[in-house]
Amino acid sequence: MMFPPSSTTMQFWSACAAGELLLRYCETCDRLFYYPRTACPYCGGDKLGWKRSAGRGTIYSFSHVEMALGGKDWEGETPYTVILVDLDEGVRFLSRLVGPGRALAQIGDRLGLVFTERESQTLPCFSRIFD
Repeated sequence: MMFPPSSTTMQFWSACAAGELLLRYCETCDRLFYYPRTACPYCGGDKLGWKRSAGRGTIYSFSHVEMALGGKDWEGETPYTVILVDLDEGVRFLSRLVGPGRALAQIGDRLGLVFTERESQTLPCFSRIFD
């Protein structure tokens, strides 16, 4: 498993395995955030819950990776595209862009959530939405 769940992230990874993206929610300041942690990064509050994301957003930034810099283990992984997604819920999310048109990505492109399997773990990724 790539990212072994901890007590803080277990619900996030379980939701991914069930095909849902959950975001941490602070009940004190009424804000969503990513990545899962034990205290709100905005107010420090510890009364936290989870809210389901619709899994839609836009590309804030991206980088196409064409060369395996991590040794032989990464040679089969290239090319890939790392993205920062501004989710419609107002949270910035780090992920990978997959699917048709990955190499044609542009800032502002609309994205939809897709899940991919890697090393027995379900990962939240995004693909371009073609309208």
